Amino acid sequence: MNNLKKPSYPKNNEDPNTLKMIMFSMGYFFNGFLIVAFNNFVWHYYESELGLIDITTLWPIYLAVANVIFTIFSIVSSPVIGYLTDKPNKWTEKLGFHTPWIVIGGIPTMVFFFLLFTPPNIIGIQSVFPVLLYYLIIVFLYDISNSLFQTHSFGAFPAHFRGDNIRRKAGMITQIFIFIANFITITLWSQIIVPGNSSTFTIAAFLSFIMLGVSLAIFIPGSKETDVIKERFITSYETEEKKSFIWTMKMAIKQKNFMLAIFTYIIFMIALGLMSMNTINFVDDVLQEEQFIRTIGSVFMLTASIITMPIWIYVAKKIGHSRLYTVGLLSFGISLLLYSFVSNILGFYIVNFLTGMSAAMFTIMLSPVLADCYDEVTVKTKKHYEATLVGFRNVFIRISLLIQSFIVAIIHAVTFYNPNNPTHTYDALLGLRLIQGVFPFLFCLVGTIIFYKWFDLKGKKKQEIMQKLKEMGL
Repeated sequence: MNNLKKPSYPKNNEDPNTLKMIMFSMGYFFNGFLIVAFNNFVWHYYESELGLIDITTLWPIYLAVANVIFTIFSIVSSPVIGYLTDKPNKWTEKLGFHTPWIVIGGIPTMVFFFLLFTPPNIIGIQSVFPVLLYYLIIVFLYDISNSLFQTHSFGAFPAHFRGDNIRRKAGMITQIFIFIANFITITLWSQIIVPGNSSTFTIAAFLSFIMLGVSLAIFIPGSKETDVIKERFITSYETEEKKSFIWTMKMAIKQKNFMLAIFTYIIFMIALGLMSMNTINFVDDVLQEEQFIRTIGSVFMLTASIITMPIWIYVAKKIGHSRLYTVGLLSFGISLLLYSFVSNILGFYIVNFLTGMSAAMFTIMLSPVLADCYDEVTVKTKKHYEATLVGFRNVFIRISLLIQSFIVAIIHAVTFYNPNNPTHTYDALLGLRLIQGVFPFLFCLVGTIIFYKWFDLKGKKKQEIMQKLKEMGL
């Protein structure tokens, strides 16, 4: 099987060029678009736009319970998907280890995302169970395909980009595309959707389907692996004893630095998710403004992130990936906390700008920090487990959705908040402010403290790992 003759570690002239990084980053655009769209609009669509909260006040709790079932399913399926596809197949040498799975996962992901916005059209109390069941079935199928896509799009990063300088540059470019995805998603949906008119959400979902298809078509050639990358993976697979799924899961859990990186990523996603799920209601009922202000806010956020990224790259060279990652997480929490005090459009735009700066600081270090963790696991096990580890990571990302869903549902229930009512009590509006700012800040604060105290993959230890990778030909 292993008939490739190229060296197992790339020479300088084999380093990926900028065009390669840009095409590869379209996979991050794809993922970023879906994360933003799902967090911002799926919960709101099912909670508010279908009118079921007017039929039963417990509807948000039903949705949160549905997300519990969905999360349990994902806990089982995501790591299994990573494990089963984390090995060479007959197409590996020809098509690459990641690219075929990216295609197989990406196309149905687009389809099922669109179908989330086409539930059965049933009126009255009898619609509660069919809509809930439809949501569960479609979100299950969406999760399976999306997990497969994420496993091999994110898992390919450490294989394509080796060394601190390359990873910083690639990490910056991928995050630029994630911020562009955030901007385009918010802009597209905010210009189309009309709260109270559910059909506008379906139109936005269809246009999203087209945009996702374009990004996937560009990403596929960008994910193509060189012979060197395929050689490294095949070498690690052929020279090491094959391990069981249970052994692999135990191994992942025991990796302290990997688990700390995953933990902080979950914290970031919970904070981001709470703000995203709540922003439609925050703009409508706290600021009492039209949704188009989110488009302008996204311009401020995108501008802030892009103009500050080169600064953060320079700082990362001076202080290291993990330190900037730590500062970024805390800064992101503080910027979200400021939403709690916003009372007008100007304040909303200022906080959007600050959020873009702080989010960029954290996210451009996310891929390099995780790639360093994957390298540490590779050195310890003498085998590449990136797809399995990303599948394991996806489990915890789904848990973040569960946590944020319950926080939103419980706050809405105890404050008697109904997004379809024209007026709201002080408690209901206070609840929206807590979801938008206070809770995200508390999560980020805890995550920052824990990561700063125990993460040690930096300095000399990281340099030793990179040297061992070269020596092992992995």
